[in-house]
Amino acid sequence: MNQKTFARYLKEYTLEALEHSGDEVSEAADYLNNKSRARMFARDREEKNAALKRAQKVFSSSRERSLYVVLKSLGFDDLAKEKL
Repeated sequence: MNQKTFARYLKEYTLEALEHSGDEVSEAADYLNNKSRARMFARDREEKNAALKRAQKVFSSSRERSLYVVLKSLGFDDLAKEKL
């Protein structure tokens, strides 16, 4: 698995979820849980599915935490400071 591609998709899914939820962690978790996995012949399928699974896990387990803590746990320190 290509880690750069994984990180790019993780950030993409995170930003997409936050955009659709208005920066609410629990709503972002719901959005990610309803998002479908990459199809069989999709480009970078392994990285996309792994990134989606990671984002779903972190957002779902952190529903009661602040957005800052969730973004820090995903490794997006600069984004966490921006959203603070």
